[in-house]
Formats: sequence, C-alpha cells, structure tokens
Amino acid sequence: MHIPEGQYDLKEFCRVIFDSPERVLNGYHGQRIKSFLYLSDDGWHDYLDDHYETEELGDITKFVGEYRNRKGAEQPAKFYVGQYKDDLQMVLTAETEEAIRQALRPVSEHSDSLSPMPIMTKDFQTMNEIVLSTYDDMQISEFKSQRVPSLADARTRPDVDREIEYKGTDGRDRLDEFRDEYGVVPTRIQYEHENVSIRIDTSGKFTLETVNKESFNILFDLLSEVVVNVLELLDVANQIKFEKREVVPGNLKVQVPEVSSGEIDFDQKVSLMQAENFIKGTKNSDDLNFSFTDVTKQAGSLDFSAQVTDENRGSLFNVSATEESMRIVPKHDCSFPSLVEFYIGVIQLLDGGAEMRLYESQSAA
Repeated sequence: MHIPEGQYDLKEFCRVIFDSPERVLNGYHGQRIKSFLYLSDDGWHDYLDDHYETEELGDITKFVGEYRNRKGAEQPAKFYVGQYKDDLQMVLTAETEEAIRQALRPVSEHSDSLSPMPIMTKDFQTMNEIVLSTYDDMQISEFKSQRVPSLADARTRPDVDREIEYKGTDGRDRLDEFRDEYGVVPTRIQYEHENVSIRIDTSGKFTLETVNKESFNILFDLLSEVVVNVLELLDVANQIKFEKREVVPGNLKVQVPEVSSGEIDFDQKVSLMQAENFIKGTKNSDDLNFSFTDVTKQAGSLDFSAQVTDENRGSLFNVSATEESMRIVPKHDCSFPSLVEFYIGVIQLLDGGAEMRLYESQSAA
C-alpha cells in the first residue's frame, strides 16, 4: 500500500485507506484490503523488529518482508500493524495471497508472542446475524458450513458430520435451508451489496473487496462483537503453564513444580476414528505443525492420549481425551500461541463447537 508519511492511530490509518483507495492501492493486484487479527503479549513488537524491516508511523508499525513472486523474482511485501485492543493487533495489507503465505504467515509461526486470532463458531453466527439484520438486501454469494449440533438441529440424519461449500446468487436462502435440513452453520461467508463486498471466516481473516468507509465500519462493528470472548480465550491459554515456584521451608530453598492444566470441552461425543483423523489432519495442514508421539488409543468409550509437540516453537504438552473432553497438561515451553493454535486445529478439524477452559492448578508441594 502507498501510505503518506505521518503519525496515525488505527482508525486514522484506516481512514487514509478508504478516503483515497485508488492512490493507496495503485498497482496492487485485486484492489482489495485484507485484515488479520493476532493475539499478542508484550514481546510482539520486539519480535517484529528482530525479523523484519520496520518503520514507525505513530501507533502504526510498517513491517516489510520478502517473498518470491510467480516469476521467481524476490520482491518486498508491505504490512501495517496497529493495536485494536490490548493484546490484540490488527494487520492490514493489499498484498497477494502468495505474498501473505510467504511473508506474513511466518510472523506468527515461530513466535511466542503472536498467534492468529480465531473466531469461535458461535460468535461467527452472531456476526452473520448482525450483517443480515443491518442490510435487508445483503446477498450471500458463497459460504462454507459445517455440522455443529449445539448450534443447529438437523432433520436429515442428524448423527452425520457434514461440511458443505456453496456458490450461488441465492446463498442467503440456502444458508438457512442447509442449517434447518442438515444442521450446518457457516464458517466462511462472502457478502455482496450495492456498496459492500466482504468475506469473513473463522480464522480471523477479513477481506474487504470494496474499499470504502462502509466496509471498514462493518469490519469494526463485527470485531466489537467477538473481542470479549477472544480475549477470554487468550487469558485461559496464558494460565495453562508449567512453572517452578520457590518455597523456603526452614532454611532450605526448594523448587516446587506447579502445573495449571486446560481442558477442551467437546460439543458432541468424539469417536476414535475422529481422533485419528484429527491427528492426520494436523499433519496434512498447511497452517498447523503439531506432531504426536507416545500415542495410546482405545475404541469403545474413547480413551486417547499422546504427547504433542509444536514443531515450530518447541512447545511440549500432553493430551488425554474421552468422548466428551480433552485434557491439556503443559510440559515444556508451553507458550500461549501453541495452545491457541492447537485449539484452532480442534475447532477446524475435530469439533467446531469445542470450547477451551482452565481445568485446574496442581502443586507438588
């Protein structure tokens, strides 16, 4: 993006974009803005400084990475990040999907300070209701939906897991029809209106295909509906940890292990086959890089356990699952991005209605 030199906060920066989209997006393919949200802690800015060329524009940080284009030539990719809320950063860019894959995705892959922000499936339904109630004539041209029993009943074979992708000018009607018939709820939606074209999905990515004030207003209105639950998730992930506490009985100093574990409560009963497919799905995913060792499993009433390693960060934790929940016990360098991204894997590949909470704290003292 071509942004004039200046001092901006996040809203002023967005205003520069939608006031002069032709100048800001001149030369960019697609003429659209992509917005990504990241959960963060205090070290996120230092991490950017260590890995990218950065420039301060007031409260906005421009950071530049390199990527290889389709012709094999290296070229810079520009990104801009500003604080939406404490511990929640917004990245804006006009770069191509290939530039984003090569230059932006590594921002969080190896960082202990940044994690992509997920949108819980229930919150996503609220976001959709807001858009459709605000615009009576808003059209849905494309959507992806999946089965979530706690959010929708199904008339046809309610015990079957489903994922449906649809394209068509009547998507708004089909969304409700598929929900009632098959019990699926949306996880990605493309909206079309006279002045608005915007795509949202549960990964926390927003694509503004019409760059104007109305599109940005929708973006900020939707974020205001989900930010509380997202930051609660971050708070839970930050409390799941293994650490040593020093106690002094008498004249001795003793290091006492203290473990705070987490639990992911499933929306529906999980089978052994689903657990096995979850492991396979994380291995085949372009966005997740978890490995499973010391796996034990038993069919019937599910009894599943494994040691999980985040291959990007080196975080190590144990999981044990029944049909109804999965326990997470941290072991080594268990940073919040590893736990948040593992949870993202669960809601994407295993159970879209699953919720993560703090389970308990234990001390060996």
